[in-house]
Amino acid sequence: MCVPKERGGMGFRDLHCFNLALLAKQCWRLLSEPDSLCARVLKAKYFPDEDLLNCSLKKGSSYTWQSLWSGIQTFKRGHIWRVGDGSQIKIWEDPWIPSSPTRKVMTPRGNILITRVNELIDAENRTWDEQLLNDIFWPIDVQRIMSIPLAVGMMDNFVSWHFNKVGFFAVRS
Repeated sequence: MCVPKERGGMGFRDLHCFNLALLAKQCWRLLSEPDSLCARVLKAKYFPDEDLLNCSLKKGSSYTWQSLWSGIQTFKRGHIWRVGDGSQIKIWEDPWIPSSPTRKVMTPRGNILITRVNELIDAENRTWDEQLLNDIFWPIDVQRIMSIPLAVGMMDNFVSWHFNKVGFFAVRS
């Protein structure tokens, strides 16, 4: 299987990495189709009170779920939240800033009480609260946050794949 195609093989370079990519694809399917039977069953059994990206691996989990959990960890290395209303996105933990190298805020949290992205948005004008941003974040973070466009109307936040212009996960990426 790992033999190059020119020599009659399938051309896979690393089967372990390829397997993780396929498991990450299943994670993408669970995120993009949360109402599917598979997603509902897995949620009921393994993460009823959490979301898929923040679930933990519990003792006694099936081999299938342990494998999927490995795929989730792989997927988390390249996902990013796209800001809609900002209510689900955690400022300090979640990756949501596309122009940041880590996709996260660089400013240390300190003792700041604001936790969600929607608290940084002026609800009346649907713009970033520039004064609040300047009070909390380093200038580089303010610049990066201000460059994130906000939808005019209420739009849900959604998970996207950072390493693809369209935002869809592909095993190849």
